[in-house]
Order: sequence, then C-alpha cells, then structure tokens
Amino acid sequence: MIQWLPLMLLGAMLPGCYQRMAIQPKLKPQSPTQFFADGRSTRPQVVGTVARGTLQEDTVFSTGKVSDLGVVTAGAPVDPKSILAQYTSEFPLEVNESLLLRGKERYNIYCNVCHGQTGAADGTIVMRGFLHPPAFWEQSPGNTSHNSRGLRYQGAGQLSLESAPVGYIFHVITHGYGAMGSYSAQISPRDRWAIVAYIRALQKARATEASIPSTQDNSHPKGAH
Repeated sequence: MIQWLPLMLLGAMLPGCYQRMAIQPKLKPQSPTQFFADGRSTRPQVVGTVARGTLQEDTVFSTGKVSDLGVVTAGAPVDPKSILAQYTSEFPLEVNESLLLRGKERYNIYCNVCHGQTGAADGTIVMRGFLHPPAFWEQSPGNTSHNSRGLRYQGAGQLSLESAPVGYIFHVITHGYGAMGSYSAQISPRDRWAIVAYIRALQKARATEASIPSTQDNSHPKGAH
C-alpha cells in the first residue's frame, strides 16, 4: 500500500494542473455559434452606442487619401497621375509652430534613429548596417537616392520625397513600407501629421540652405538647422 502512495498523491495533484482561467468556454471573434439566433459570435452594437476616440469621420485626416484606386490587376496600365491623385496634397489641419514643435519631438523619438536628424537617411541604425532609406531631400545633383520607392513601385515613376504628396508620407507612417513597419499603434493620426509637417520643414530648410552659394555662407556646418 505504501509503495502506491506517491502515485496516489500524484494523481490527486493532477486536477490542479488544469488551467480553468485559460481554458474556459468563450466565443472567439468572428466565429460561428448556435448560442445566438443569428449564428454569429460578434454581437451588434447596443442602440445608442457612441464611438469614442477611434471613429474615422474625416477620411483624409485618418488615411491621408482623398480617393482609392482599389485593387489593380497585375500588368494593367496605370496612370501615374491617378496614383498621386489618391493622396492629399494639403494638410487637413492647421500647420503652426505648435504642430511643428510636436512633429519635431515625435520625429526625434520615432524617425531619427533611421532617417537621421536632418532627414539625410543617416540615422544610427543605418550607420550600423540597417537598410538605407531614401533621403528626404536631394543630396547631390543627379542622385536618385531620395526618390520614393513606394511610389515607383505603384507606377508613379521616379518622384522625390520632396515632390511626394503629404498624404503619401502620412500613409507610409501609418502602414509602413519595405523595411519600415507600421507606426499606427505608436503614433496618433494628429502626431503623424505633425511629423509630416516637420519633414516638410526639413525639406524646405535644406532647399533654402542649398540655394545659398558656399562662398557667401560659412556660418554653420553643412546639414545643420
């Protein structure tokens, strides 16, 4: 009898290993069920429900797009102008000093590490071997490294990020492209627009600096702002 005692104790402890909190009767999203008359586990909203926080009433503000081409058949001819026309070229909110300062702060948190402080695509991880992104502005005459890869892939041809619609830049921050992941979970739509505004400021500041003859301006290092 004694020799069976350890086995009996082990058998008595086994029920305690059952994870009742983890394994419990529940309905998973979008799964069918016979519990409800309509056969759906997802229940309709209660009458009078008010959306809060994530209701996308303003499509342009939430997506950066004014239209959508939808699904394009592989190999079908695409008009480059129609591709660009999808994205808004205007900011859907007022661009002021407060927005630019917010954009600078968010840019330095999320974008600087790859795109660099001035948008020259010379961030820390790029210097350590990570995939080189396009620069936000033309680094030298004839250099196409600042051209948008995403727009070229869609069929819009060679287009610099300086010429890309602001809605496209917002779209890339939202959904990511290539080695860049989506930042929709980390950055709110308003902050994404703030970052886009700051990127535009970097581009304009660089263009202004590049237009000054080097013999007339030696007051600050190249690329400093």
